[in-house]
Amino acid sequence: MRRLALTMAAVLLVGLGGWWSVWSAPEPPRPGQTGVDAPVVGSGGGGADLAGGRGDSAAAQALPRFPETLWRQTATLDQRRFVTWSVQTHPGGRYLLQYVCLSDGQLYVRVVRGVAGSWSRSVSCPGPFGSVQLVATGDELTIGARRLNHRHVKVVLQVVDLS
Repeated sequence: MRRLALTMAAVLLVGLGGWWSVWSAPEPPRPGQTGVDAPVVGSGGGGADLAGGRGDSAAAQALPRFPETLWRQTATLDQRRFVTWSVQTHPGGRYLLQYVCLSDGQLYVRVVRGVAGSWSRSVSCPGPFGSVQLVATGDELTIGARRLNHRHVKVVLQVVDLS
C-alpha cells in the first residue's frame, strides 16, 4: 500500500512538472512575426518595452550602421526579464550579431537556435558593443536577451549579412 502511494505521488509530481514546463515556455515564432523589427515575446515569462527607444539618439548611435543590416532592435528589458526575436536567414549564410547595453545592469545575450553550435555571452552594462560572427544552419536565427539582475536594461542589437 505504501509503495502504491509513493508511486502515485511520483506520477503526480512528474505530471505537474510537465504541465508547468509547457505553460511557462516561450511561444514558438509564428510565421507572421519573423523578420525585421518583429519581436516574439514569450507568454508569461518574458517581455520588453519595444515601443520606446527607436527614436532615441543614444540608441540610434550605439551601433555602427551598415547597408547589409538585416535587422536592428532597441528594447528595454523591464519587469519580465527576457525577450526573443527571430531573424530571417539562409542556410550557410554568414552573419554578424552586434549588441550593446546602454544602461546600468547585467545582460545575457544568446543565440537560441539557427546556428552551428551554440553561442552566449554575459555583458556588464553599460559597456562597449560586442559582436560575434555566426553561420546559419536554417532559415531563421532566434536571438534571446535577458537581464541578470533587478535593474531595467536597455539593449540594442543588430544582425548584418556578411555573405
